[in-house]
Amino acid sequence: MDITVNFSDQHDAEAVLVHWVYDEGAFVHAGDMVAEAMVDKVTLEIEAPTDGFLVPLLAANEVFRSGQTIGHLTASKSDVSSAMRDSSPGEKQEELARDPFIPAPPAVRRYAEEKGVPLAEVRPRTPGKRLSLADVDQWLLEHQRPPTLPYSPFRQALIEHLTDPGALPTTLHRRMARGMPAAEVLPQIAWALTQTLPQFPRLHGWADAQGYTSAQELLLGIASQTSQGLLVPVLRQQNSLDAWNKAFSTLRTAIRNQTLNSLDFSPPSFVISNLGARQIEYFTPRLMSPTIAILGIGAVDSSVPVSLTFDHRAVDGAEAAEFLMALDKALTAI
Repeated sequence: MDITVNFSDQHDAEAVLVHWVYDEGAFVHAGDMVAEAMVDKVTLEIEAPTDGFLVPLLAANEVFRSGQTIGHLTASKSDVSSAMRDSSPGEKQEELARDPFIPAPPAVRRYAEEKGVPLAEVRPRTPGKRLSLADVDQWLLEHQRPPTLPYSPFRQALIEHLTDPGALPTTLHRRMARGMPAAEVLPQIAWALTQTLPQFPRLHGWADAQGYTSAQELLLGIASQTSQGLLVPVLRQQNSLDAWNKAFSTLRTAIRNQTLNSLDFSPPSFVISNLGARQIEYFTPRLMSPTIAILGIGAVDSSVPVSLTFDHRAVDGAEAAEFLMALDKALTAI
């Protein structure tokens, strides 16, 4: 059966075929919209007069007149090629323009445009079926990205300190003495650092592209999980193990009570990161630029697994290894 469009009483009235809704050979049902045309800037929906397989005779953007046959519907798919060969030269095209937007009525096209959905990426759930509003909604459900949440000012500062492109981070792993088994590990390590770091000035301080600066006293940064995210408050050098125990107790209280304004956030000269409570043994701590080194503490048993990350611009691996040996000796002496 022919698909003939009568849109005017005037035999010379012309319309423009906008696009075919279905590809050549698609099966359509009677009443399905198979094409769209424009008549004096008005959209004309062209429906299938019966069930059948579609044989387009005009290409998109081609002009046709009222009453002209623009396509056929055949009874079987095998008749499609035959119908194309039998069409008169004026009716058939060697290459029919393919609809890049997939079958969709005007209302669905407008809705997809409003939602910013590319119809070429949307596929109907059933072959030969026109796209619906539900198809567009399903695409949105599957492809729409969740909103991007901005980093907090604290997080932005942390990122800046963790992303020095000029640093040369290198990590060493080993086990060290636990010190006093009945005592807390971190204050013991802090005390051992005060005994050891003066012997290794290249590991204690700050480094940049021009050089390094050795610290004169220990400003120990403690990587801490807080209500504001990961922060690195500083504990200033203490001269006894008891004093370090009190300093760590004060830090834990401030974090628990969320009184972060009472903490010191000076640039640390050395940093400790402790993941031992989460049963992590070894890891690779990130440098807190421009601080030269950070010591990662793992889960403690009869000994202490540690991971030292240092900036290779300021110190070599052999010296970093000697520092860990000296730190182990200091812990053994407690």
